Amino acid sequence: MTKESIIIVALRLSLTRGYKSVSLIDVANEIGITKGGIYHYFSSKDELLLAALHFSLDYFEKRYAELLSNKSTLREILYALLVDNVFDEDSKQFIGTTGECNVDHVHFYIEMMQRFSEIQERVQKINVSTCEAFAKRIQVAMDMGEIKSNLDSYALAANVMALVNGQKSLGCNFQSQEMRKRMMDSMWTLMNS
Repeated sequence: MTKESIIIVALRLSLTRGYKSVSLIDVANEIGITKGGIYHYFSSKDELLLAALHFSLDYFEKRYAELLSNKSTLREILYALLVDNVFDEDSKQFIGTTGECNVDHVHFYIEMMQRFSEIQERVQKINVSTCEAFAKRIQVAMDMGEIKSNLDSYALAANVMALVNGQKSLGCNFQSQEMRKRMMDSMWTLMNS
């Protein structure tokens, strides 16, 4: 059993059951090791969760960077984020969650940012750097004529990020493929009218 496996299981259980409902024994049982096996790597539940949160942030920060640096058009990037829900699909593979609508995942991360100030600071830094990278990508799209050229690329990037992050918190009625497509089409129309 690797340290990474313990981290992934702890993250999955915390996302699906809630932090307060998961013990180190639950994590150990899920993996098939003793609680002592976890203590080999982590001195407490908080230390394990903190490692899991950093692991998750590392993964999604890297994933955003890959998405924004590839050769796709801006429309394809937006489609991946808003319609295909690429990060939910990643979650299915990355940590074994269902990727189904779960507002509790949003609340979990908010709770963890309140619990660990270093996570809140890191999320804020990631949001700024991601917004800056997204703004550069939007500027390229404006320069190439993919979208109208008189937009504030940074503000537009912040709007897209807010839409991506906020979409989940709206609940299951806003998670259908059809609704996500409508949201994407509206965003695209605003960028081109």
